[in-house]
Amino acid sequence: MTLRAVLLALLFAATALPARAAESVLTLTPRPGVTLRVLVDRPAAPVGSVVLMAGGDGTLDLDAQGNIGSGLKGNHLVRTRADYVKAGYAVFVPDIASDQRGTRGYRFTNDYANDVAMVIAEARKVAPPVAIVGTSRGALSVAAVFTKQSAVRSDAAVISSGVLLGNNGGSASTMGDMSRINVPVMLLRHRFDSCRESAPADADRFKTMLTGAPKVDIVTLDGGGPRGSTADPCGAAHYHGFYGIDDQAVAATVQWLRANMRR
Repeated sequence: MTLRAVLLALLFAATALPARAAESVLTLTPRPGVTLRVLVDRPAAPVGSVVLMAGGDGTLDLDAQGNIGSGLKGNHLVRTRADYVKAGYAVFVPDIASDQRGTRGYRFTNDYANDVAMVIAEARKVAPPVAIVGTSRGALSVAAVFTKQSAVRSDAAVISSGVLLGNNGGSASTMGDMSRINVPVMLLRHRFDSCRESAPADADRFKTMLTGAPKVDIVTLDGGGPRGSTADPCGAAHYHGFYGIDDQAVAATVQWLRANMRR
């Protein structure tokens, strides 16, 4: 093959790939003197946006360059964020606001709900429609934006391995009136999730509370497995975090969004 042919082949390969910008950091000011950093990525022509709400304490410790300084780097939604970009969605991964660091129960406050709503509003400017996707304790974030404020809402909601009816009092069902969730909802679970706060059967009971949602689908996955015998059953490296089947979890979510979140 001639040098010219090689260069032409490389040029064709480069132009055949969907263009995308590098990750960037969006800094919002939800309250005077308060900053909220959001990790943002997007394809060249997004079909919509997803706001990905991590589990755990929700603190990413994002710096100005977009580096994640906390252990949530391995969280299921955080580690798969680029896969949603590849699927055509602009991705927004928010940290928690600076005035909420080190506080307890912040997800239950109106300020937090307004913070999440502000991120949804920014996502809508970039690429509507917008879905909010929360995993594990991120289920509280999804519930908050519907039960604690009403100014800005997403067009669909997805909860994976959600803390829905948890035993410690901090569950989505304690956030308020679940009938205020008035968009299509997908509840994604792993058949073998052994975390006591996200039992697979909880999804069936939680579904009955979503009387305001026009549609609620429960999707169950299996496969994958813990990363070693000492993996935390409620952690990202266990069935709870879809460890080993990230591709299936993302594909199931994307397929559902395409069918249920309309422009």
